[in-house]
Amino acid sequence: MRARKRALNITWREAWPIWLTFGVLSALGALGVWYFIPTGQIAPSKALLRGEDVTVTFGELQPTLPRLYAYPVESGQTAEFFVERDSDDKIVVAFAACRRCYQSGHYLQGSQILCKRCKEPMERLAPGQTPGPEKDCVQIPIPFERSGDRLVVRANTVRDTFTHWYAQAAAPVGGGSSERPN
Repeated sequence: MRARKRALNITWREAWPIWLTFGVLSALGALGVWYFIPTGQIAPSKALLRGEDVTVTFGELQPTLPRLYAYPVESGQTAEFFVERDSDDKIVVAFAACRRCYQSGHYLQGSQILCKRCKEPMERLAPGQTPGPEKDCVQIPIPFERSGDRLVVRANTVRDTFTHWYAQAAAPVGGGSSERPN
């Protein structure tokens, strides 16, 4: 005796729960990808030459949109810093790097710069406040000159500030010292 093949005929009235479940799961997956993957990358940085100062007019700066610069420092590395004008025309010039995990990089989410490793916003210091000696996610401010509608960030100031705050964090891991611990 031969078994007959029976065709499975499902109507849309019987299949809608399956399609609804598939649609809801797809929407949740897309929402999860959109939420957890950083999308607001800062515009590509402008590469500076060694010893080159940055001169910007306030008209060139869009409010709450950081302008990124890459300055070459010792050993072939670059120090990235940003210039930003907030909605109250207050200017912020600071390094776009976390001192705790300097090599990890950064990204922009909303109007905050976040560390790629910590996934935390980097704290901005209040005017006159100095960062503590511990390595943390604080944006180190860079002194700048303001005259009229121009802003000047001196190359030697960027180099000196980077050397003071980031030299140890930027050093290659495992290299440098030949001393043995006791």
